[in-house]
Amino acid sequence: MAVLTRRTSGDPNQRLRDRTHAASAEFYLVHVTAVGAAREIIRAGQIETRRCTVFDRHLVYFFAMRPAYKLRGAEDKKSILDYFPFVFLVSTQNLGAPFHVYPFDTGGALAGAFDEGASPSYYLEDYALEETLQAVNDHISWAFGSPADYYDGKLKPDFTKSIPDWDIGPQTFAKISRLASAGSNRPDRRASAIELAFDQHVRLSDVKFAILPYQFLEDPNGKNTEMIEKLTVAGVTWETYQWRPNRAPADFHVEINRLVREHLATCHQL
Repeated sequence: MAVLTRRTSGDPNQRLRDRTHAASAEFYLVHVTAVGAAREIIRAGQIETRRCTVFDRHLVYFFAMRPAYKLRGAEDKKSILDYFPFVFLVSTQNLGAPFHVYPFDTGGALAGAFDEGASPSYYLEDYALEETLQAVNDHISWAFGSPADYYDGKLKPDFTKSIPDWDIGPQTFAKISRLASAGSNRPDRRASAIELAFDQHVRLSDVKFAILPYQFLEDPNGKNTEMIEKLTVAGVTWETYQWRPNRAPADFHVEINRLVREHLATCHQL
C-alpha cells in the first residue's frame, strides 16, 4: 500500500493553500497521450473526459506547462506508431475554473511513486491547492520562484529554510518535489508538475500547439490529409519529432521536453 492515501474522514489540513499572491500570467496546459488516442481526439474535435477511478467522476487531466507524463508500457519497445507520445498544448483562456489543482500527479502519488517523500499521516486531499488558475501562478512563485525554474523542476534552494518542522504539508511537499530533480536517484518529473483536472470536455480549438511524430502526418506512401486538415481547421500549429520503430516511447521524452520548452520560451511563458 502506498504511503500517500486519500482521506476517509475529517477535514483536509490544506496548508499549501496559504500562499503569497503572485502576478497573474497566462500559461499553457499540457495533455500527453498516445498517438492512437490523439487520433480519436482530433476526429472528435475535443479532449473528452474519462472516468477517473481516484475521484470517481469524469475528468480530463493536464499538467501546467510541463510534459511530465508516464504512458503505460513506455519503457517497452514498440513497432506501432499508435503507442508513441502526442502532446497537446491548451490555452486556459476559455476553460474556466478547474475541478482540482494539485502540486504533483495524483495518480502517481497514490500508486506509491512519491512514497520516499510522503508521510502516512498526511493525506492526498491535504495537498490540494485552490481550484483556480491563479493558484498555479501562486504556487510557482512560492515554491520555484519563476516559470523557468518550475519547468526544470528546480525548487528554491532555501525553500524550506523558514518552514517549521511541524508544518508537515510544506515540508513533505518539498521532499516529494525534489524527487523530480535530476539529482534524485529515480527522477520523476511528475513529482513537482502541477496537475489540473477539468470536469468538462476541452475543445480542439482551445489547443494552440501540438508535438507529434513526423510520420503521423507524412509518409513516403502518402500524407495523412484527414489529420492535417482537421488540425489546420482547428487552428492548431505543430512541431514534429522523428519517430523510429522498435524504440520505447520513453526514448523520446528528452526531445519532447526540449520542444515544449522552446515553444514556451517563444510564447514568453518561460
